[in-house]
Amino acid sequence: MICLHAGLMAERRVRLAVAGASLEGGALDIPPLTWHTALTMWTSAPIVDVLAAIAVVGYLTAVARRARADKLPWPLYATASWLIGVAVLLVSMHSSIEIYGHTLLWIHMIQHLLLIMVVPVLLIWGQPVRLIWDAAPGSRLVRWLTFPLFTIGFYTAVLVITHLTNFPEAMATQHGAHQLEQVLYLVSGYLLFWPLVGGEASPWPVPHIVRFGLLALAMGADTLVGVALMLTGHPLAPSTAMMRPGWGPTLLEDQNWAGGIMWVGGDGLMMILMLIVVAQWSAAGSRARLGDWLESARRQSLATIGSGTDHETVGASRDVDDDEQARAAYNRMLAELNRRPPSSRNG
Repeated sequence: MICLHAGLMAERRVRLAVAGASLEGGALDIPPLTWHTALTMWTSAPIVDVLAAIAVVGYLTAVARRARADKLPWPLYATASWLIGVAVLLVSMHSSIEIYGHTLLWIHMIQHLLLIMVVPVLLIWGQPVRLIWDAAPGSRLVRWLTFPLFTIGFYTAVLVITHLTNFPEAMATQHGAHQLEQVLYLVSGYLLFWPLVGGEASPWPVPHIVRFGLLALAMGADTLVGVALMLTGHPLAPSTAMMRPGWGPTLLEDQNWAGGIMWVGGDGLMMILMLIVVAQWSAAGSRARLGDWLESARRQSLATIGSGTDHETVGASRDVDDDEQARAAYNRMLAELNRRPPSSRNG
């Protein structure tokens, strides 16, 4: 049985808001959440369907064009990741997760984790940028939008604003706030994980060890919001009572449960990504470097060390550690530095 109950629920939610209904007696008529209702209640989302169809058709078309161009075969795992990412997006927007997410905050938090973490990571592993352009975009705007410290700040701001401010109140009274929230989750998650989870062509070639640290830093935002929701002793969005059914947890219990899901689920997913980065780092072996920008800084620090010939040899090498001639010149420069008196080193 396919149920389009969510459309009626959203319509009544807007009608209640417009009519200025009181919080008491405004519970929505929705059946209790059971395994049966969780699996059989579905809703429609035409805009999402159109965008998903474009994403799938466009991606598969690009794969076919790549095959006709006699390039290297496109990896099957990337195509599978893209299709699974689109499928998870459709499930989160069509299933009972979307329907009950309007009435139960802990269900809404599950949708939130899917949209801000699971879907973006799966789409990034699909490598659409590498598929279409073979290289990372080099525009200043894209580099600014994907700068890791900016994306962590944006990700944190989205989490805090949509959970610990008056934004949940706005969702209870304004129909478009929920759609805005979903877009913010997808965009902030995609920008954050693009340079950090590996596989995709990125404007920022972030070293593995730095990726690990940045993911740990971003995990702090999940912990902050989750713990805050768990420990708050009053409902942060009392107006959502008008959307609550007559069954289920109280508004405060629901908020506390949502905080627990955010804390455990968000941190758990981030830990999985950190372990994946460690695995990628290990698989890279000798090819894992400090990154182009740190390697460049290391070379520049040698500008006054050793003879001009050795310095030119090191500077011209693309890989000091694997280039035997450059490595020998590098070692001579370090040996000369070690022979210098302390005063000349500091001067």
